[in-house]
Amino acid sequence: MREYLDLLRRVADKGMPRSSRAGPTVSVFGESFVTDALTTGHFPLITTRRVYPFGVLGELAAFLTGNTDLQTFEDMGCMYWRYNAENWIENAGVPDEHLQVGRIYGTQWRNWNRKLDQIGALVAGIQEDPYGRRHLLTTWNPSELDQMCLPPCHIMAQFYVHRDQLECQVYMRSVDLALGLPSDIILYATLLILVSKATCYKPGRLRFVFGDTHIYLAHMPNVEIQLDREPIGLPTYDLKEHATLDNFQPDDLILSDYNFHPRLNYELF
Repeated sequence: MREYLDLLRRVADKGMPRSSRAGPTVSVFGESFVTDALTTGHFPLITTRRVYPFGVLGELAAFLTGNTDLQTFEDMGCMYWRYNAENWIENAGVPDEHLQVGRIYGTQWRNWNRKLDQIGALVAGIQEDPYGRRHLLTTWNPSELDQMCLPPCHIMAQFYVHRDQLECQVYMRSVDLALGLPSDIILYATLLILVSKATCYKPGRLRFVFGDTHIYLAHMPNVEIQLDREPIGLPTYDLKEHATLDNFQPDDLILSDYNFHPRLNYELF
């Protein structure tokens, strides 16, 4: 996606040095990214390096269950929550099989303040009032931040009916462009596909708006390699007929003709 590379270049060129809890970065405040790939039957997958969608699809599947235990994520094929779970003070002394991630994204979607299923309310709201301005999901719950192994980075998503399409705009308070954003695009593109199916619309444009938009200095050498590569045509996608927001599994989204440049190893911070 050329739009992604343009964003990466802007921040690499114009970002100001900033310290962070995970290491030095260059950062810009207030950026955005948009893709209309889904409107043409394509899936917005980065092609200037190889990415691995299965773990992200497993993360989404785990989110949609609303569960708070690490085992659910790992059973779904998402292994990258273990570091945060193991280093969370609430898990001190807890046996490995009982590690918790806490009340992160999916629990907020499915059980906000232990009483509201935001996903169910979102679908009902779109069906009952398509042009309503309250079609939101939110994960930033100030009263429960201390119950999460990591505060959420993507904190709100708004859905918007445009003719026969459903669009989505996501707000992220913080985004790691090199490693994190490609995964976030996969997650929200798939969520948009699922919500569109549930509400009988076609998937439309997907837009991200960012607060702290950064590249870790440790990622910069590989970023420069990636910026020299030309994007390749995007893969197509298909969602299995039985897949819904309530039963989604990571192998329910089928990606075809994914071509990519060689892998680049970005360290997880």
